Amino acid sequence: MRRMILPLMLLVVACQSAAVETLQVRMRVVTTGPFVEAITTAFEQAVAAANAGDVEGVLSVYADDAMSMSPNEPPISGKAAIRATFQATFSENTFQISASPDEVVVAGQLAVMRASFEETITPQGEGEPIEMAGHWLIVWRMQSDGSWKFWRDMYSIVPPPAM
Repeated sequence: MRRMILPLMLLVVACQSAAVETLQVRMRVVTTGPFVEAITTAFEQAVAAANAGDVEGVLSVYADDAMSMSPNEPPISGKAAIRATFQATFSENTFQISASPDEVVVAGQLAVMRASFEETITPQGEGEPIEMAGHWLIVWRMQSDGSWKFWRDMYSIVPPPAM
């Protein structure tokens, strides 16, 4: 029995190594090409929709099971909850956002985008505009129709320089 354990263990390890190598061959990582272009275009459309206060336009790039994470806030899960957040935010403020992707990496049916942004938030009614800048990290997931949607997104605010 002991003589069979070592060959059996070696066989299991060999199979696991082959499976990992096969996975690595199948999952090609790209930083250019049609997927990156589609993701960048969808991102630009979402930013334009936010600048227009278009809730449905922004939501068009969110997956149904998306999660959005803002600084110092609990995560918002699901497209319905994200919609409610955007509706409330757009009803109280207007936005002027300038954003650009710094990096997009696609690996299989997931992609990661790192972007930088600057924005001015102007309260409707009373209040002074708020200017901020920061970084965005978005995990995109390819949908069954071939489109790319935000699956997870989070951002950070860069503090303004000291005066």
